[in-house]
Amino acid sequence: MLKEYPNDEHCVLAMVESIASHLASEIAAQGHAVLAVSGGRSPIPFFHALSEAAIDWPRVLITLVDERFVPTDHDDSNENLVRRHLLRARAAKAPFQGLITHPSDIMSCVLHANRQAKSMTVAVLGMGEDGHTASLFPDAPELAAGLDLHNPHAYLAITPMSAPHGRISLTLAALLKARHLLVALKGQHKREMFEQAHMAVTAKLPISFLIHQTVRPLDVYWTR
Repeated sequence: MLKEYPNDEHCVLAMVESIASHLASEIAAQGHAVLAVSGGRSPIPFFHALSEAAIDWPRVLITLVDERFVPTDHDDSNENLVRRHLLRARAAKAPFQGLITHPSDIMSCVLHANRQAKSMTVAVLGMGEDGHTASLFPDAPELAAGLDLHNPHAYLAITPMSAPHGRISLTLAALLKARHLLVALKGQHKREMFEQAHMAVTAKLPISFLIHQTVRPLDVYWTR
């Protein structure tokens, strides 16, 4: 489950190789694949490397694990990040499906996202300093719904108390329908947070629900 690498470069290359393999297998079997990615700043080197990978990109739909409810040209927009750093080079040929479709109404965005949701081949996740993954924040009033394995919806609106902007996030139930789950971690603090979450399932560390599930393969990539 936990894969350790001596530096960022080795970690990124390993992730790209794994994702490319999973996507190629899905394309060979189904004729298409779906890749869901996360935002933030740490994925930028990973996005650049992935964009250069020899993947049949026109057959890969790229979408988002979560999104901030901001305009798509905003600096905090995950769509903006993906368009600038992943939908380039070879990956420029990939179709993209964003989450902000009704800029003035987050619930309309969520409804549209749920209507358009596809079965994911790979979901690439991170983990925040508070143990959140996707936008399943421990202090969000909607967390219980987000972690409910019987939630029929792929996406829901999230209101984190400790982070700016409302969010749209995949639910745990939807994440566990992805064929493969990858989590990228960097730094000693996040390693310690991961080990703490590995000890028990707790809503105080939402990523613990992914770590302890046995439904889907979970690979965790960690580097200092």
